[in-house]
Amino acid sequence: MIQKSITIIIIILSFNCNSQTLKTIEKIETSYQNCLDKGDNMKGCSVEYYKKADSLLNVVYMKLRLKLSVEEQSSLKTEQLEWLKKRDKYLQKVYSETKKEGDFIEGSNDFDMIVIDKKAEFVFERVKVLIKRK
Repeated sequence: MIQKSITIIIIILSFNCNSQTLKTIEKIETSYQNCLDKGDNMKGCSVEYYKKADSLLNVVYMKLRLKLSVEEQSSLKTEQLEWLKKRDKYLQKVYSETKKEGDFIEGSNDFDMIVIDKKAEFVFERVKVLIKRK
């Protein structure tokens, strides 16, 4: 819990400009890769990676929202709700395709890690889209 709070604070403090936000993404990705390279608790690495992606998305969204007019905020909210629907459909597709491939047993750590990793990647792509709008 403390580590999550510290991560969120670090992410919030690092948002002075778009390039810093992109650097934050790079740092998170590097940290994730370092965690995976250890070969220990790789599912835990992917869970933490997703949590950081989700936290970053929330911060970027809120920072962007604060800069917009009321009408633009409403439009952004509608856009974000549509994106959430796309995300959910994408995740269902990833889950189904990973299951069909048969390389990993559904519910295994490896299976879950792949699905969570793809989920995080999808979220980071949204973060990058919102950064460009700042």
